[in-house]
Amino acid sequence: MGRPEDAVRGLGNVIVIGGCGLLGHHVVKFLLENGAPAGSITVFDISVKNNRFDNIKYIAGDVASKADLKAALEGTKPNVIINVASPDAMTPDKSVFPRCNVTGVQNIIECAQDLSIRVLVHSSSSEVIQDSYHDMLWATEEWPVLENPVNGSIYAKTKAIGEGLVLAANRQKGLFTTAIRLCTIFGEGDVVLTRHFIELGKTGRIKFQVGEGKNLYDFIYAGNAAEGHLLAAQALLRAAESKEAIPENKRVDGEAFNMTNGERWLFWGVARFMSTAAGYPIDEQDVWKLPMGLVCFLMAIWEFIYWIFTFGGEPEVKAKMLRYTGQIRTFNITKARERLGYEPRVTLEEGFRRAVNWHLAKDNAKGKKA
Repeated sequence: MGRPEDAVRGLGNVIVIGGCGLLGHHVVKFLLENGAPAGSITVFDISVKNNRFDNIKYIAGDVASKADLKAALEGTKPNVIINVASPDAMTPDKSVFPRCNVTGVQNIIECAQDLSIRVLVHSSSSEVIQDSYHDMLWATEEWPVLENPVNGSIYAKTKAIGEGLVLAANRQKGLFTTAIRLCTIFGEGDVVLTRHFIELGKTGRIKFQVGEGKNLYDFIYAGNAAEGHLLAAQALLRAAESKEAIPENKRVDGEAFNMTNGERWLFWGVARFMSTAAGYPIDEQDVWKLPMGLVCFLMAIWEFIYWIFTFGGEPEVKAKMLRYTGQIRTFNITKARERLGYEPRVTLEEGFRRAVNWHLAKDNAKGKKA
């Protein structure tokens, strides 16, 4: 494993698109902590109110607006674009998915090519290869990208289209590209997975488990994901500057990479670990295991009733979310290790503790203000 500063050295000006979100915030944090001058970092996001650092240039804009994006790139002249912009997969407003994941990605590519920017690292999703809600055991990058992944999920479908655009643009008009397929991400600033598991413990619902709970699952700590994206940027810069042909089995440009923490935990084991770390312990022997089929059937009925009485609304928890909790989702990251030099620095256990402690500190601060 190399030093963390190796992923930062020599990148020049970097713009992080979506830099105020969970992953984007960690990308900026990793850059700053490992020697990148604050003046070399720009964040472009639809909202720049959250997850800010001092002395970083923040530009509010819509990635679906080519004018917004081009103005930001012209004003900052980056060598490297890290695109981690992505809507919450569970947002009820489905129109944001094609705007961000397709139109926005196409705008990034075209602006980068017009302005002779050399490197684009694009954050994709492991869902692009997921067929319905079937188990995924040691999935590799050779699995086909599906036209309608995850049973027709708009989020997954638009992520697949966006990844395809990025990889097809490689070496077109001088732009070098790669796509990073992330699994379930968490860390400090995570207001989805970690918050949900803490709430399960706080309300006592952690004692109810859907399914047998024997399914292994891959997660990734946001700090590790951030370093992986920057290692990819380094590799693309080397490819752009190389005068020699790169062997097919060592190429980074035009390639997709799975990225996880390289560890597998039981999905419900993670939920109980985070609940316990937050101060709401639960022993597995005290857990009530509910049949997956029955719970999903009842949830589907509830969703229909909710949809009727809210005139098209969706409840916070849906049947398709529950199916994930009983699914095997494991990925092979050999390619990222061998070609990018990626090696997770923070273990899942340490990452889980950091994420929970961030939430507890945030809740404690809110309590003092109140």
